[in-house]
Amino acid sequence: MKKITIFLAVFSFVFIHSIQADIRLGVKAGANLANASFNIDAIQTSNFTGFQVGPVLEIGPVEVAALYNQQGLKFKFDELDFEKKESRLDVPVNLKLKLGVGSLLCGFLTAGPYASFKLSGDDFSEAANGVVNAFKNKDFGAGINVGGGIELSGHLQIGVNYKISVTDDYKSFDVATDLTGLKGKARIWSITAAYFF
Repeated sequence: MKKITIFLAVFSFVFIHSIQADIRLGVKAGANLANASFNIDAIQTSNFTGFQVGPVLEIGPVEVAALYNQQGLKFKFDELDFEKKESRLDVPVNLKLKLGVGSLLCGFLTAGPYASFKLSGDDFSEAANGVVNAFKNKDFGAGINVGGGIELSGHLQIGVNYKISVTDDYKSFDVATDLTGLKGKARIWSITAAYFF
């Protein structure tokens, strides 16, 4: 609860101090390519494809979004093939630097923090049945976004984003398995399109 309160306070500060700037509302959608890094070297991860969609608000140089984000996790450990899908609400707050080359085309760079809240995702595949009670994703996560792209005609933005978690997104519990003590952080590439009205 304390983390959510701090996040809302920072969000409110940015919003109030930017209210006099240009404001644009839009919608963003894209494809995710998720992976993870773990503290156990024997785990072999592979990419999981998902998607994101939601409203986006541009207030001057600040971009805030509330994105329904489907991501997942695939890894192998010994003979265990593990796969899980999860849904999260991601709230990125990015500073956006626009590099104009004309009214029809400009480039942009973005960077900033994000908060991530679990909506669902404690279901495990049949192949992971041996660790069904030993491994799950956390309810809250946070990290950093970096990205860039182009804007066409002042309305359509096409971009690439890399999301780096700074909190542990996945953890194991104290059970008698070889995965006890497992911790993991999500790493997600996204290709997005946003339309501003």
